[in-house]
Parts: sequence; C-alpha cells; structure tokens
Amino acid sequence: MKRTQGPIWSLKRALTGLMVCALVWTGGCGGGSSKATKTPVMAARYPTLPPRKVPAFLKDTILERCELQNAQALPVSSFALVSNLHGTGDSFAGTNVRQFILKEMVKHGFGSAQHGFEDMQPEDILKDNRFAIVRVDGFIPPGAKKHQRFDLYVSAIEGNPTSSLAHGVLYSSDLKLNGANTQAPGYTVDVWATGSGPLFVNPGYDMISGQPTPEARASLRRAVVMNGGSTLIERALVLRLRQPQLALARSIENRIDQAYQDIHTAGARDEAIITMGVPDKYGEDWDHFAQVVQHLYIYSSPDFTVMKTKELIEEANKPDAPLLDISYCWEGLGQTILPFIVPLMTSEKPDIAFAAARAAAFLGDSSAQAVLMEMARDSEHPFQINAVQTLAKLPNSPIINQTLRSLLDSDKTLVRLEAYRTLALHDDPYIVSRAIADKFILDIVQSKGPPIIYASRSGLPRIAVIGNKPHLNLPMLFTAVDKRFSISSEPNRDVVTVFYRGLELPEPVWFLATPDAAELVARLGGDGAPGDKRLDFNYCDVVALLQQLTDGKHLSANAGQVSQPVSFVLQEPSYVEQQAQEAPPIDSEPQPESEKIDKVDDALKNYGLPK
Repeated sequence: MKRTQGPIWSLKRALTGLMVCALVWTGGCGGGSSKATKTPVMAARYPTLPPRKVPAFLKDTILERCELQNAQALPVSSFALVSNLHGTGDSFAGTNVRQFILKEMVKHGFGSAQHGFEDMQPEDILKDNRFAIVRVDGFIPPGAKKHQRFDLYVSAIEGNPTSSLAHGVLYSSDLKLNGANTQAPGYTVDVWATGSGPLFVNPGYDMISGQPTPEARASLRRAVVMNGGSTLIERALVLRLRQPQLALARSIENRIDQAYQDIHTAGARDEAIITMGVPDKYGEDWDHFAQVVQHLYIYSSPDFTVMKTKELIEEANKPDAPLLDISYCWEGLGQTILPFIVPLMTSEKPDIAFAAARAAAFLGDSSAQAVLMEMARDSEHPFQINAVQTLAKLPNSPIINQTLRSLLDSDKTLVRLEAYRTLALHDDPYIVSRAIADKFILDIVQSKGPPIIYASRSGLPRIAVIGNKPHLNLPMLFTAVDKRFSISSEPNRDVVTVFYRGLELPEPVWFLATPDAAELVARLGGDGAPGDKRLDFNYCDVVALLQQLTDGKHLSANAGQVSQPVSFVLQEPSYVEQQAQEAPPIDSEPQPESEKIDKVDDALKNYGLPK
C-alpha cells in the first residue's frame, strides 16, 4: 500500500527547499534570475597534502599514500620537590609555582598527623636547604603503552640558587602537557604520567671537591631520574592520508590488520586518520613497527606479492640500492616470499646478504638466524654490529643466547656490550644478577676478554662487572670525597678496609671486605650480611667511585695470560650510541622532508589504542 505523505513530510520538503535557496549563488530561488546557479560545495575537513615522491618500487605503499604522525616524543612536565640534598638546595620560586608546590605537599600528606607527617609542615620544609623546588620534564615515547617506563629530566629553576642536585630524590610528581607553566602550574587537568625516584647527575662531578668549574656548576644543576616516569595513557601512532578518502582509509586499515592478523592493530577514524597500536611482539620498538607498516603495499594478492618480490630483488642488486627500504618491504610482504629471498643470504655482497637475512629472520626463518649468528661471530664482517642488534630484537632463544655468550669474549667493546645488554634483557642464566638495596642491578659477567665495568645512564640502573674476576690491586690506598672515604689494605693481607666518614652520618662506617670488584660494588650500594655495618651510597655515588677507581688503575683482571687494568664504560646517550653502532649503514635513499602541513588536531593526542 502506498504510504501517505503527511504534513511533517511536507514541512521537511518546504524547509529543504528554503535551505537550497539560501545556499545557491544566485540572488533568488526561482527561474526569475538570469544567472546560472551553482551547487554548494562543503569545505573539506582535511586539506590534501602534496604527493610524496618515492622510488618506483615504493609505489602503492602506505609510505607513499600517508604521512606518519604522532611519532615524536610527547613532552610532559611539572614543578616538583627534591629532598635529601646535602645542604645544596633552595626553594626560591615564583609565587604561583611556590603556591602550587605547597598545595601538592598538603595533597601528599605533609603536615598531616594521619600520615605521620605532623612535624613536617610544608612552609618549614621549604626553608630547609636539603630540599629544592625543581622543574621536571619527561618525553613519552611514540606508541607508548600504559605504565611504560621512561627517563625524567630534572633541572633547577632559573633564578633558583640550588648549587647541586647530587644525592637528591624526586618526590612523586604528576606530569602534564605544559605542566611546568610558571603562570598557571596547576591549571592543566589531564595527567599523562607520574614520576619519582633518585637523581643521577654527571658522575664525573658527583663527588667533586674544591671549587667547581662553570661547566661543573651548570651540570650539577641538572639530573636524570632513570626509569622514573610511568605513563598513564596509551599513545597511538597516526597515519594521515595525503589525499583523504574514506574507502582508502578503510582499505589501509584492513591491510594492516591483515598483515598482523589482528583486527585491533589499526583503526580508521575517518577519511584521513588511521590510528595504530604497537603489537606486543615489538616491545617498545615502535620505530620498527612503524617502518614495516609504512613499507606495506596496499595490494596483497598472491600474484602481486610474487611480482613485487622479484622486482625488489632486481632493485637490491642495483648499485647503491636503498637496501634498508627494500628489507622492510620484504618483511612486510610476509612469509610466502621466503623461497625467493633466502638464496640472497649467501650473496657475495655483504650488504645484500644482511638485508635479506634481516628480513627473513623477522619472518621466522631459522636459516636466517644461523646466517645472522655467523655474521655476528665474524669480527671482520662489516655488518657484525648490525647482526648482533638484529639478533637482540628476535624472540628469546637459547641458540641465539649461546652465540651472544661467545661474543662476550670479542675484542670489540661495542660487540661485547651489545651482547651483554641482550643477554641481560633475556634474563640469561650465564649472567649472575642481583638487586642491590633496591637501587640498581649488579650483573656479574664471565669473560675472557679485557675487563670492563659498565654502568647504564638511561633506563633501568645496572652495573656490569665483565671479565675474569676483576679485583682491587693490593696493597692499595684510595681516597675520595675530600678523604672522607677510603679503601686501604695492609701488606700481605688479602682484605681491604672500607671507611666512610660522611657529613650526613652520625658516626663513621667501616668494615673489612675482600678485594673482589663485584663484592665491592655490592657493599658500596648498601649490601651486606645481617649485623654488618653498611654504606648507603646511591647509584650515582657508586658509579662515581667506580669511575675514580678505574681512572686510578686500582682494578685489574686476568685476560688470557696477562693482567689488564679494568676499563670503565658509562653508557652514552642513546642517540650517540646509535650513531656509533650504525656504521657501516645499509645505504638508504634519503626520503623527502615532510612538507609543511596542517597538523592533525591536538585531539589526536587523546586517541588511545584503536578499536
């Protein structure tokens, strides 16, 4: 039966006609106007971005069609309170900042009998030079998951006379976008992370005596809280379509989900925005995931995959081929291409062999792991370091760990340290690890190579004693901290006396110890048998003392048939270390600089994991 069009339907038609009349370019709605009418065009929500120029073999990849965004570290900050300073702090700050700190102290229980802090009134604490008001900055990594740890950077406020942050401990602090705003430090609502923990200053200046140089004074006003931050949110990576189109956005979403066999990996939010969560198998290596995704081809039929694989092999054999891009493309094409690229792993060209082995290993090929292990053991191979780094990213395996153990005896320090870090990450039983007073991890690593004491300066605090039982050279006399700390021995006695008369202590601490370097590290951090007198140096203090001991040639170990002095290695900042280890690189064609574009709305930062 035909439906009757009632008065509401007639009213809708009338209103629609009026709206169309209002939107046309002419002055009227009827045929009385002699001017031609034009259909109104709605403004696009997202501007079209200029096309990206890519090599022919990268045509129809996500890299060509999309711009990767939200791939920079997200800065968060706050003002906070540092305690436990040795009379070097000050709480001078602007009125707004000071009032903010006072409110935070009350919120955390200072002055409250309920929390047992009735004798710790906020105003009195801020008069104490053992405390300081500081600025805290953190950088949440792209693709970060909830509760992921990251380093915090603490600095004395400009104009505040705090002379040193050494020995300090950061109280719990809420980190926000633009949280360290001197005009309104408590204004921002959303808390993105929290942080607290002991401060790590430059160990070269930690126990400095005498008048510090200008460089030392500036350095001591800055510190790091290693692994001190913890995220409260999840940060998605974002693909921004260069030419917004809903059908294409859905197609790319499906392609990514298909590649990872997980419908929750990517989510098309609209015609221009696709958000992605980093799969668990990548851990915190968001960049590896992002590179593979960008090198995915939008088409994925079996015939296309075979054709594209052969094209990439031809491209790889050309002079100056961008092999890193090609390797990512192979990785993205999936396991079906393994019969085509496995033969390349025996290429006489080491760069091609490594590029193929790298991709095949990530695709789960066991023969590729064997090739990478052979490269890693070859001290003359130009991609030895690259092979070790690739093995470190593969799933934990006893076979891989066995190879890494052999590399602990390498004559190359970078190779040895890379092998150690991976084995420590894998909790390999070859490395004897123990927590020292909840301050740091002590790793004892047997090695026939030259002895090393390695200390981290980012992430989890770790000290590794690497070598054949490094020990103190006896007899000896070592002093530090203006002679308030000493290690001494008597002739013909295989023990040392450790003595510390700290200004912060009610009475001196001393005890006898063996000359074993690992035991010394543990005792410096506060380890000891029940009833023993104990030191209470923090991680930075221990690292500083070890650096001074090695500089003075007070530690040695047998390497082969020869006794060698222990070298001290402090972890370089991550970007420096990466540059050193990337030589020789797989030459990759420089990709064009991102054009200046309208950024995705800040609301994108609030996206959680897709779907």
